[in-house]
Amino acid sequence: MSVRFTKTVKNAKRGIALSRKFKHRFLGAAAILLLLLTLATLLVWWQEDGLKGSFWGAFWSVLFTLIGQGEFASHPQTFVGRIIVFFLSIFGVALFGVVFAEVMQRLINSRLKEMLGMSTCKFQGHAVICGWNTRGPYLVRQLMASGSEIAVVAEERPTGLHADVFFVQGNPSDRDSLLKAGVERARAAVILWDPKFGDDDSRAILTGLAVESSAPEIYSVMELHNPENERYARYAHVDDILYTDSLIADITGICTHFEGISSFIKDILSTSDDGHSFASFDVPPEFEGRTMEELFAHFRAQGTLPVGVIVPPAEDREALVSQWISHVDPPLDGIVSLPMKAVCIRRNAHGRV
Repeated sequence: MSVRFTKTVKNAKRGIALSRKFKHRFLGAAAILLLLLTLATLLVWWQEDGLKGSFWGAFWSVLFTLIGQGEFASHPQTFVGRIIVFFLSIFGVALFGVVFAEVMQRLINSRLKEMLGMSTCKFQGHAVICGWNTRGPYLVRQLMASGSEIAVVAEERPTGLHADVFFVQGNPSDRDSLLKAGVERARAAVILWDPKFGDDDSRAILTGLAVESSAPEIYSVMELHNPENERYARYAHVDDILYTDSLIADITGICTHFEGISSFIKDILSTSDDGHSFASFDVPPEFEGRTMEELFAHFRAQGTLPVGVIVPPAEDREALVSQWISHVDPPLDGIVSLPMKAVCIRRNAHGRV
Protein backbone atom coordinates (compact mmCIF):
# COMPACT_ATOMS: atom_id res chain seq x y z
CA MET A 1 0.00 0.00 0.00
CA SER A 2 2.87 2.34 0.82
CA VAL A 3 4.39 1.88 -2.65
CA ARG A 4 1.07 2.73 -4.31
CA PHE A 5 0.64 5.71 -2.04
CA THR A 6 4.14 6.95 -2.93
CA LYS A 7 3.33 6.66 -6.63
CA THR A 8 0.09 8.54 -6.07
CA VAL A 9 1.91 11.37 -4.31
CA LYS A 10 4.51 11.58 -7.08
CA ASN A 11 1.81 11.71 -9.75
CA ALA A 12 -0.10 14.30 -7.76
CA LYS A 13 3.04 16.45 -7.53
CA ARG A 14 3.46 16.07 -11.25
CA GLY A 15 -0.12 17.20 -11.70
CA ILE A 16 0.46 20.24 -9.46
CA ALA A 17 3.46 21.21 -11.57
CA LEU A 18 1.38 20.85 -14.72
CA SER A 19 -1.38 22.98 -13.20
CA ARG A 20 0.72 26.09 -13.79
CA LYS A 21 0.70 25.33 -17.51
CA PHE A 22 -3.02 24.52 -17.50
CA LYS A 23 -4.02 27.59 -15.52
CA HIS A 24 -6.09 28.97 -18.37
CA ARG A 25 -7.31 25.52 -19.42
CA PHE A 26 -8.93 24.49 -16.15
CA LEU A 27 -12.30 23.69 -17.68
CA GLY A 28 -10.63 21.68 -20.41
CA ALA A 29 -8.67 19.61 -17.90
CA ALA A 30 -11.81 19.04 -15.83
CA ALA A 31 -13.74 17.97 -18.92
CA ILE A 32 -10.98 15.55 -19.97
CA LEU A 33 -10.85 14.08 -16.45
CA LEU A 34 -14.63 13.62 -16.41
CA LEU A 35 -14.54 12.01 -19.86
CA LEU A 36 -11.71 9.69 -18.77
CA LEU A 37 -13.59 8.67 -15.61
CA THR A 38 -16.80 8.05 -17.54
CA LEU A 39 -15.06 5.98 -20.23
CA ALA A 40 -13.11 4.01 -17.65
CA THR A 41 -16.27 3.36 -15.64
CA LEU A 42 -18.10 2.03 -18.69
CA LEU A 43 -15.19 -0.27 -19.59
CA VAL A 44 -14.87 -1.58 -16.02
CA TRP A 45 -18.62 -2.12 -15.80
CA TRP A 46 -18.52 -4.02 -19.10
CA GLN A 47 -15.25 -5.98 -18.84
CA GLU A 48 -14.90 -6.55 -15.09
CA ASP A 49 -18.56 -6.81 -14.00
CA GLY A 50 -20.14 -8.03 -17.21
CA LEU A 51 -22.79 -5.30 -16.95
CA LYS A 52 -24.25 -7.20 -13.98
CA GLY A 53 -23.20 -4.90 -11.17
CA SER A 54 -24.02 -1.29 -10.49
CA PHE A 55 -22.72 1.47 -12.74
CA TRP A 56 -22.03 3.60 -9.67
CA GLY A 57 -20.19 0.71 -8.06
CA ALA A 58 -17.91 0.62 -11.09
CA PHE A 59 -17.51 4.40 -10.86
CA TRP A 60 -16.36 4.15 -7.24
CA SER A 61 -13.87 1.44 -8.21
CA VAL A 62 -12.41 3.74 -10.84
CA LEU A 63 -12.36 6.69 -8.49
CA PHE A 64 -10.52 4.74 -5.80
CA THR A 65 -8.03 3.59 -8.41
CA LEU A 66 -6.90 7.21 -8.71
CA ILE A 67 -5.55 7.00 -5.16
CA GLY A 68 -4.27 3.44 -5.52
CA GLN A 69 -6.85 1.88 -3.20
CA GLY A 70 -9.54 -0.75 -3.57
CA GLU A 71 -9.65 -4.33 -4.88
CA PHE A 72 -9.83 -3.31 -8.53
CA ALA A 73 -6.69 -1.15 -8.23
CA SER A 74 -4.75 -4.12 -6.79
CA HIS A 75 -6.17 -7.05 -8.76
CA PRO A 76 -7.85 -6.22 -12.09
CA GLN A 77 -9.37 -9.41 -13.54
CA THR A 78 -9.12 -8.69 -17.28
CA PHE A 79 -6.55 -7.37 -19.72
CA VAL A 80 -8.70 -4.30 -20.36
CA GLY A 81 -8.89 -3.76 -16.61
CA ARG A 82 -5.10 -3.79 -16.33
CA ILE A 83 -4.86 -1.22 -19.15
CA ILE A 84 -7.40 0.97 -17.34
CA VAL A 85 -5.43 0.78 -14.08
CA PHE A 86 -2.23 1.65 -15.95
CA PHE A 87 -3.68 4.72 -17.66
CA LEU A 88 -5.51 5.88 -14.55
CA SER A 89 -2.33 5.54 -12.49
CA ILE A 90 -0.48 7.86 -14.86
CA PHE A 91 -2.83 10.17 -16.72
CA GLY A 92 -5.81 10.02 -14.39
CA VAL A 93 -3.86 10.94 -11.28
CA ALA A 94 -2.02 13.68 -13.18
CA LEU A 95 -5.31 15.19 -14.41
CA PHE A 96 -6.81 14.81 -10.95
CA GLY A 97 -3.83 16.69 -9.55
CA VAL A 98 -4.32 19.44 -12.14
CA VAL A 99 -8.00 19.91 -11.30
CA PHE A 100 -7.55 19.60 -7.53
CA ALA A 101 -4.55 21.95 -7.46
CA GLU A 102 -6.35 24.54 -9.58
CA VAL A 103 -9.43 24.45 -7.35
CA MET A 104 -7.32 24.86 -4.22
CA GLN A 105 -5.27 27.62 -5.84
CA ARG A 106 -8.41 29.56 -6.73
CA LEU A 107 -9.84 29.13 -3.23
CA ILE A 108 -6.59 30.27 -1.64
CA ASN A 109 -6.26 33.23 -4.01
CA SER A 110 -9.86 34.26 -3.29
CA ARG A 111 -9.31 34.11 0.47
CA LEU A 112 -5.94 35.83 0.19
CA LYS A 113 -7.43 38.67 -1.88
CA GLU A 114 -10.19 39.08 0.68
CA MET A 115 -7.70 39.23 3.57
CA LEU A 116 -5.60 41.79 1.69
CA GLY A 117 -8.65 43.89 0.90
CA MET A 118 -8.50 43.31 -2.86
CA SER A 119 -11.91 41.65 -3.32
CA THR A 120 -15.31 43.24 -3.96
CA CYS A 121 -17.96 43.14 -1.25
CA LYS A 122 -21.21 41.35 -2.13
CA PHE A 123 -23.20 42.42 0.94
CA GLN A 124 -26.63 44.00 0.64
CA GLY A 125 -28.07 46.47 3.15
CA HIS A 126 -24.87 46.50 5.21
CA ALA A 127 -22.94 49.25 6.99
CA VAL A 128 -19.72 50.69 5.57
CA ILE A 129 -17.10 52.07 7.96
CA CYS A 130 -14.90 54.58 6.16
CA GLY A 131 -11.54 55.05 7.82
CA TRP A 132 -10.34 53.76 11.17
CA ASN A 133 -9.37 55.01 14.61
CA THR A 134 -9.39 53.75 18.20
CA ARG A 135 -13.20 53.81 18.28
CA GLY A 136 -13.44 51.48 15.30
CA PRO A 137 -13.42 48.18 17.27
CA TYR A 138 -16.22 49.39 19.55
CA LEU A 139 -18.25 50.52 16.56
CA VAL A 140 -17.84 47.12 14.90
CA ARG A 141 -18.95 45.40 18.10
CA GLN A 142 -22.10 47.53 18.35
CA LEU A 143 -23.02 47.08 14.68
CA MET A 144 -22.48 43.33 14.80
CA ALA A 145 -24.61 43.11 17.95
CA SER A 146 -27.44 44.80 16.04
CA GLY A 147 -27.18 42.12 13.34
CA SER A 148 -25.64 44.33 10.65
CA GLU A 149 -23.09 43.10 8.13
CA ILE A 150 -20.05 45.36 7.95
CA ALA A 151 -17.47 46.43 5.38
CA VAL A 152 -14.43 48.48 6.40
CA VAL A 153 -12.49 50.71 4.00
CA ALA A 154 -9.06 51.68 5.30
CA GLU A 155 -5.51 52.03 4.04
CA GLU A 156 -4.34 49.17 6.28
CA ARG A 157 -6.17 46.18 7.70
CA PRO A 158 -6.99 46.99 11.33
CA THR A 159 -5.33 44.73 13.88
CA GLY A 160 -7.71 42.13 15.25
CA LEU A 161 -10.50 42.89 12.78
CA HIS A 162 -13.28 40.32 13.15
CA ALA A 163 -13.25 37.60 10.49
CA ASP A 164 -16.89 38.30 9.56
CA VAL A 165 -16.09 41.92 8.67
CA PHE A 166 -15.31 42.49 4.99
CA PHE A 167 -12.16 44.56 4.49
CA VAL A 168 -11.28 46.75 1.50
CA GLN A 169 -7.78 48.20 1.37
CA GLY A 170 -7.75 51.69 -0.07
CA ASN A 171 -8.32 55.38 0.49
CA PRO A 172 -11.84 55.79 1.97
CA SER A 173 -12.23 59.08 0.08
CA ASP A 174 -11.64 57.25 -3.22
CA ARG A 175 -14.80 56.36 -5.14
CA ASP A 176 -13.39 53.07 -6.46
CA SER A 177 -12.56 51.87 -2.95
CA LEU A 178 -16.07 52.73 -1.77
CA LEU A 179 -17.64 50.89 -4.69
CA LYS A 180 -15.56 47.80 -3.85
CA ALA A 181 -17.10 48.01 -0.37
CA GLY A 182 -20.56 47.98 -1.96
CA VAL A 183 -21.47 51.47 -0.76
CA GLU A 184 -24.17 51.81 -3.43
CA ARG A 185 -25.99 48.82 -1.86
CA ALA A 186 -25.27 49.72 1.76
CA ARG A 187 -27.82 50.86 4.32
CA ALA A 188 -25.53 53.23 6.19
CA ALA A 189 -22.02 54.66 6.13
CA VAL A 190 -19.96 55.81 9.11
CA ILE A 191 -17.11 58.20 8.34
CA LEU A 192 -14.51 58.11 11.12
CA TRP A 193 -12.17 60.95 11.89
CA ASP A 194 -8.56 60.13 11.03
CA PRO A 195 -6.19 61.11 13.88
CA LYS A 196 -3.25 61.29 11.45
CA PHE A 197 -4.64 64.61 10.21
CA GLY A 198 -4.93 66.23 13.67
CA ASP A 199 -7.62 68.91 13.96
CA ASP A 200 -7.92 69.00 10.17
CA ASP A 201 -11.14 67.19 9.26
CA SER A 202 -10.51 67.50 5.51
CA ARG A 203 -10.09 63.73 5.07
CA ALA A 204 -13.45 63.03 6.69
CA ILE A 205 -15.16 65.77 4.64
CA LEU A 206 -13.69 64.46 1.37
CA THR A 207 -14.82 60.96 2.31
CA GLY A 208 -18.31 62.29 3.01
CA LEU A 209 -18.42 63.90 -0.44
CA ALA A 210 -17.30 60.63 -2.05
CA VAL A 211 -19.87 58.59 -0.12
CA GLU A 212 -22.79 60.88 -0.95
CA SER A 213 -21.82 61.14 -4.62
CA SER A 214 -21.54 57.35 -4.89
CA ALA A 215 -24.73 56.57 -2.97
CA PRO A 216 -27.01 59.62 -2.55
CA GLU A 217 -29.71 57.59 -0.76
CA ILE A 218 -27.43 56.15 1.91
CA TYR A 219 -27.74 57.25 5.55
CA SER A 220 -24.35 58.72 6.41
CA VAL A 221 -22.87 59.70 9.78
CA MET A 222 -19.67 61.73 9.95
CA GLU A 223 -17.38 62.00 12.95
CA LEU A 224 -15.63 65.37 13.25
CA HIS A 225 -12.90 66.45 15.62
CA ASN A 226 -13.17 70.24 15.31
CA PRO A 227 -16.71 71.73 15.60
CA GLU A 228 -15.58 74.73 13.53
CA ASN A 229 -15.43 72.47 10.49
CA GLU A 230 -19.13 71.59 10.59
CA ARG A 231 -20.00 74.36 8.11
CA TYR A 232 -17.70 72.72 5.58
CA ALA A 233 -18.94 69.22 6.39
CA ARG A 234 -22.51 70.30 5.60
CA TYR A 235 -21.46 70.76 1.97
CA ALA A 236 -21.00 66.98 1.83
CA HIS A 237 -24.75 66.57 2.55
CA VAL A 238 -24.16 63.87 5.17
CA ASP A 239 -27.20 63.01 7.27
CA ASP A 240 -25.64 63.35 10.69
CA ILE A 241 -22.52 64.83 12.28
CA LEU A 242 -21.06 63.85 15.66
CA TYR A 243 -18.29 65.27 17.80
CA THR A 244 -17.07 62.22 19.66
CA ASP A 245 -14.67 64.05 21.96
CA SER A 246 -17.27 66.54 23.13
CA LEU A 247 -19.86 63.77 23.53
CA ILE A 248 -17.49 61.77 25.74
CA ALA A 249 -16.73 64.92 27.73
CA ASP A 250 -20.46 65.54 28.29
CA ILE A 251 -21.02 61.99 29.51
CA THR A 252 -17.98 62.17 31.78
CA GLY A 253 -19.26 65.44 33.25
CA ILE A 254 -22.65 63.88 34.03
CA CYS A 255 -20.99 60.88 35.68
CA THR A 256 -18.97 63.13 37.99
CA HIS A 257 -22.14 64.87 39.22
CA PHE A 258 -24.38 61.82 39.74
CA GLU A 259 -22.85 58.84 41.49
CA GLY A 260 -23.55 55.46 39.88
CA ILE A 261 -25.22 56.86 36.76
CA SER A 262 -22.38 55.62 34.54
CA SER A 263 -23.74 52.04 34.64
CA PHE A 264 -27.15 53.30 33.53
CA ILE A 265 -25.65 55.32 30.67
CA LYS A 266 -23.54 52.35 29.58
CA ASP A 267 -26.66 50.18 29.58
CA ILE A 268 -28.81 52.38 27.34
CA LEU A 269 -25.99 53.36 24.96
CA SER A 270 -24.93 49.81 24.10
CA THR A 271 -26.55 47.23 21.85
CA SER A 272 -23.85 44.59 22.39
CA ASP A 273 -24.97 43.44 25.85
CA ASP A 274 -28.09 42.01 27.45
CA GLY A 275 -29.36 45.39 28.61
CA HIS A 276 -31.25 48.17 26.88
CA SER A 277 -30.62 50.74 24.18
CA PHE A 278 -32.17 53.81 22.57
CA ALA A 279 -34.19 53.42 19.38
CA SER A 280 -36.34 55.71 17.24
CA PHE A 281 -39.53 54.72 15.43
CA ASP A 282 -41.66 56.47 12.84
CA VAL A 283 -45.01 57.45 14.32
CA PRO A 284 -47.80 55.52 12.51
CA PRO A 285 -50.11 57.68 10.31
CA GLU A 286 -53.18 56.74 12.35
CA PHE A 287 -51.89 58.80 15.29
CA GLU A 288 -52.13 62.08 13.38
CA GLY A 289 -54.14 64.49 15.55
CA ARG A 290 -54.23 62.22 18.59
CA THR A 291 -52.58 62.93 21.95
CA MET A 292 -49.08 62.11 23.13
CA GLU A 293 -50.60 60.03 25.89
CA GLU A 294 -52.25 57.74 23.33
CA LEU A 295 -49.04 57.56 21.31
CA PHE A 296 -46.90 56.65 24.33
CA ALA A 297 -49.44 54.06 25.45
CA HIS A 298 -49.10 52.44 22.03
CA PHE A 299 -45.32 52.13 22.34
CA ARG A 300 -45.50 50.91 25.94
CA ALA A 301 -47.80 48.15 24.70
CA GLN A 302 -45.01 47.19 22.28
CA GLY A 303 -42.65 46.61 25.21
CA THR A 304 -40.69 49.85 24.91
CA LEU A 305 -40.38 52.88 27.18
CA PRO A 306 -41.06 56.15 25.28
CA VAL A 307 -39.00 59.09 26.52
CA GLY A 308 -39.64 61.75 23.88
CA VAL A 309 -40.13 62.66 20.25
CA ILE A 310 -38.18 64.37 17.50
CA VAL A 311 -39.89 66.60 14.95
CA PRO A 312 -38.78 68.78 12.01
CA PRO A 313 -38.40 72.50 12.71
CA ALA A 314 -41.58 74.52 12.13
CA GLU A 315 -39.91 76.72 9.49
CA ASP A 316 -38.61 73.75 7.44
CA ARG A 317 -40.76 70.62 7.50
CA GLU A 318 -38.55 69.05 4.81
CA ALA A 319 -35.33 69.31 6.85
CA LEU A 320 -33.01 66.32 7.22
CA VAL A 321 -33.74 64.08 10.20
CA SER A 322 -30.37 65.06 11.68
CA GLN A 323 -31.66 68.63 11.90
CA TRP A 324 -34.93 67.74 13.65
CA ILE A 325 -35.69 69.09 17.13
CA SER A 326 -35.94 66.82 20.15
CA HIS A 327 -38.64 67.08 22.83
CA VAL A 328 -37.91 65.01 25.94
CA ASP A 329 -40.94 64.11 28.06
CA PRO A 330 -43.43 66.21 26.07
CA PRO A 331 -46.83 67.11 27.64
CA LEU A 332 -49.18 64.14 27.47
CA ASP A 333 -52.00 66.34 26.21
CA GLY A 334 -49.87 67.51 23.28
CA ILE A 335 -51.17 66.77 19.80
CA VAL A 336 -49.29 64.53 17.38
CA SER A 337 -48.36 66.25 14.12
CA LEU A 338 -46.61 64.19 11.47
CA PRO A 339 -43.87 63.68 10.45
CA MET A 340 -42.60 62.62 13.86
CA LYS A 341 -40.35 59.98 15.40
CA ALA A 342 -40.79 58.49 18.85
CA VAL A 343 -37.61 57.89 20.88
CA CYS A 344 -37.83 54.88 23.18
CA ILE A 345 -35.70 52.68 25.39
CA ARG A 346 -36.03 49.04 24.42
CA ARG A 347 -34.56 45.76 25.56
CA ASN A 348 -31.79 44.51 23.28
CA ALA A 349 -32.90 41.77 20.93
CA HIS A 350 -30.52 39.18 22.42
CA GLY A 351 -31.39 40.11 25.99
CA ARG A 352 -33.73 38.35 28.38
CA VAL A 353 -37.46 38.45 27.74
